Amino acid sequence: MEAVGGTIIGASIFVVRRAMAVASLKVEFSTVRELEKKSAQVFSYGGGAFFVGLVLIFIAPPIGVFLVAISAPTVLAAMIGVSILGKERTRQVFCPYCSSKNEVYVSRTKLNCDICRRPILIDQNGEAVMAQPIDLTPQHNRKVGE
Repeated sequence: MEAVGGTIIGASIFVVRRAMAVASLKVEFSTVRELEKKSAQVFSYGGGAFFVGLVLIFIAPPIGVFLVAISAPTVLAAMIGVSILGKERTRQVFCPYCSSKNEVYVSRTKLNCDICRRPILIDQNGEAVMAQPIDLTPQHNRKVGE
């Protein structure tokens, strides 16, 4: 029983940390794809903890009630956070490195590409520019030791 309690407390701490990550949605996410990935994690862990809590209510009521009490607000906070951020306007930006399309929130000026993970800056015109220059020198023209 003690091992189950320790596991449940560990899971509860994890769920609370995920909820805190959702609370900082405005700061953390630059693209819609990032939001979708993180919110899916929060919903799966929060929903799983809620389900386990419901089952444990019948087996070990104090632990089950505690887990439901922690996970239900987490899932609710995630739903509210996602709906708030979902109302923010987005624009399509193409990565200057890999040419993949990123749906970026209008207020963002820095982001990492969803596909190649390289840093991108958004200039005043709304165009994506390279945050770091890349070496375009062909490999066959380089001397050994460069």
